Amino acid sequence: MATPEQVEHPELRELIAAAHTLMRAGRATDAVRTLANAYLLLLSLKPELLDQAVATMSGRTVPLAMRWPALGANLDVDAVLAKQPRIVFARDRFALSEAMTYYEFTLETSIAAGA
Repeated sequence: MATPEQVEHPELRELIAAAHTLMRAGRATDAVRTLANAYLLLLSLKPELLDQAVATMSGRTVPLAMRWPALGANLDVDAVLAKQPRIVFARDRFALSEAMTYYEFTLETSIAAGA
């Protein structure tokens, strides 16, 4: 099981660990906002993630960074294509299960990227 201690970059590790603490305290929305900041930091640390593409089931290719879950804290595809990623919040509140999805994605992506 992945843990924040496996993240090499201290600020990124701290953000992910803080999000975990927020989830345990029942503060899912704050955790999602923290994880959004963590993911944007990851993309600034590893800009090559913006250049890598993956094929969708329809045969289109999309930036690898767009695998970030679109559960209401959505990565703006045009901003990614412009190499200036940003996350747009379509909602004000998030459930714990959504926060956990963002947490697992951000943690695992950070570790896999060597950040």
